[in-house]
Amino acid sequence: MKKNTLYIIAILCTLCTFSQEKPSYKYNDSLYNLIKKSEELRVANKMYESLEYAFKAVDYGRELKNDHYISHGYFLMGTVQYEIIDYENATKNYLKALEHTEKTKDKLLLPYILHSLGNIYYDGNNDFESALDYYQRAVQLVKKSSHIEQYQVPLHNLIWTYMDLDKYDEASVYLKEADSIDASIPDSILVDRSSLYLLRARNYSHQGNIARAEEYFDKSLEYLQDESYWPKGKSYFYQYRAEMYENIGDYPRALADLKLLQANERKVFENARSKGNETVNFRSKVDRYEKKLALAEREKDLLVDLDKNNKLIIFISTAALLLLAVAFFFYYRGYQSKKKVTEILEIKNSELYEAKSQAEKLSKIKSQFISTISHELRTPLYGVVGISSILLENEKQSDKDKKLLNSLKFSADYLLDLVNNVLKVSKIDSEEKELIKTPTDVHSLTQNILQSFEYQAQKKGNELILKFNPSIPKLLNIDALRTSEVLINLLGNAIKFTEQGKIWLRIKLISKEGSKVILRFEVEDTGMGVPEDQKEYIFEEFSQIGSVYDNKQGTGLGLSIVKNLIEVMGSQIYFESKKGVGSMFYFELDTDIPESLEIPDKDEESSEQDSISANILVAEDNKINQLVTKNLLKNIGCECTIVANGIEAVQAIKKDTFDLVLMDINMPVMDGMRATIEIREFNTSIPIIALTASELSEVSDDCKKAGMNDLINKPLNKKDLQYAIERNIVINSA
Repeated sequence: MKKNTLYIIAILCTLCTFSQEKPSYKYNDSLYNLIKKSEELRVANKMYESLEYAFKAVDYGRELKNDHYISHGYFLMGTVQYEIIDYENATKNYLKALEHTEKTKDKLLLPYILHSLGNIYYDGNNDFESALDYYQRAVQLVKKSSHIEQYQVPLHNLIWTYMDLDKYDEASVYLKEADSIDASIPDSILVDRSSLYLLRARNYSHQGNIARAEEYFDKSLEYLQDESYWPKGKSYFYQYRAEMYENIGDYPRALADLKLLQANERKVFENARSKGNETVNFRSKVDRYEKKLALAEREKDLLVDLDKNNKLIIFISTAALLLLAVAFFFYYRGYQSKKKVTEILEIKNSELYEAKSQAEKLSKIKSQFISTISHELRTPLYGVVGISSILLENEKQSDKDKKLLNSLKFSADYLLDLVNNVLKVSKIDSEEKELIKTPTDVHSLTQNILQSFEYQAQKKGNELILKFNPSIPKLLNIDALRTSEVLINLLGNAIKFTEQGKIWLRIKLISKEGSKVILRFEVEDTGMGVPEDQKEYIFEEFSQIGSVYDNKQGTGLGLSIVKNLIEVMGSQIYFESKKGVGSMFYFELDTDIPESLEIPDKDEESSEQDSISANILVAEDNKINQLVTKNLLKNIGCECTIVANGIEAVQAIKKDTFDLVLMDINMPVMDGMRATIEIREFNTSIPIIALTASELSEVSDDCKKAGMNDLINKPLNKKDLQYAIERNIVINSA
């Protein structure tokens, strides 16, 4: 059934056969007999003795430096511990087996170790995603084996796990392969057809084909009547059939199966309870034995280290005596001086090398982390920006709803800009802090920022007030992103520490000389204030105010970030605060009035609204992104067909005709790169545009090599999407 111990027995028997026939590793009769004896004892349920022989094989294999037998011994130890439900130690020994089998040439044990690790993560941790990864790797390796019947169990486990994760589309692909393999295996060979029939029944039940599902449930039950099968198998059978009957409303039959499930579970429980005392006693023996083995290993390692150190000491002492006998009188003082200098240099070089290695490692980890987090943030932001844009186009929205949607879209756009800038900053020298000033409507910017906090303020009973000097020019050159981040941090801080009070955002005109303008930004609240003894370090990283701020959420980075950003913009942050009265934070910025601004051409704007007619295939696995992309295409006049992975995209293009393909790069089952390569084998003319949340420069070359015509970044916007479609359809038709 799902976790079949008989499969491990078959694997080990096969490996023993390989050992006798034509081993590709260095064969050793003594090690082979230790492994064989350990397996025989395990089959006879003499777990303690089996563990002893497996450890002896590992110990002797280490002496002979034979990684195959070391791996095999660890594998047997992990198998014994898996069977007594000691998942923690089983995992450790399976990983040791994996480490040593990777060093062998043939890697005979690799697929079976991967399969066993999949079982551990499934049974011990309920970590289905990790289990799925190990099952997939095991399936790919066992598939190449000449013993095709051994391919069934890991393949069935892979299908089973996909179904448990409610990924029936992926499961169906492998289920077809399992059906094909089953048809090719003669009836004389023992295979686990009960598991296959139950998987077919689950699949038909999911599809709503109840007649076919019942047929395969019955076939599975014929095998399960045999008491030699895993007793827990009947519980799975009754559970899945009861769920099917419940889903179709046949409650009497569902109730009957649930009663059978309860009866079988009681039987399984009684069987487990009868072995309970035996398992507890054995686990106690194993724990004592493992402590004994660990102590022996530590003692052995200590003796080896002592032996090495003694040899090194003897060698150095001999060399030193010879050197002293020849040159003691002439070079004594010089020798002592040089020795000290050499030791100092070695220490410094070692420290510098370690520091350099650590810095390179941290830099690499930082780049990978920023790239990964930015990529993962872009994908959900696509949904937020896209859906809010779609809702804003609905003219039936009330003014209140439009105001809220504008605030939502502003916050999402700001976060998206921040993510994009994080990616850019991660690729340049950390010392480069160039300001990016653009013509900005400061009044509109501050209004949007304040509106984005309205919900939070109302929740705490606070009133937000904007005071804007009307003499300030409408457009000013400022770094809008950094300014927004400063104001968002200050306003968020004020709301966090104020209840039933008022919060002011004031923008004052300090001076205006020619095109040069100096503004003063103030954020004032009527909150708790900062105690006198804590004012000096509130701008330090990770600092939190004392007991008066207890139970407040935050990392303590907000004011530190504000201070650094304002210093980058060439200014300083100041504050005034009194405990129980409130606080005011303020800073000044030097800005200038733009000399000229580009006014959009009305004809150009109207041309962007022109719709285009095209039939487009969209390959995208994320449901929200599917919805957003579909609505964007609808707004520009395109029809679309949506598929969830690369395999479906290839099949759709073979079946129907499309003007263009929007291909997501990262998809399950088959990714966009592989799908494009397969499409280009039979269709070289259809334009394919890659969609990615990654930095374009990182994937551009790979996309071109795969055969893609163009590349656009998520989240999509209507203008960029329409331009990309028009550009590629025109090029293709030309």
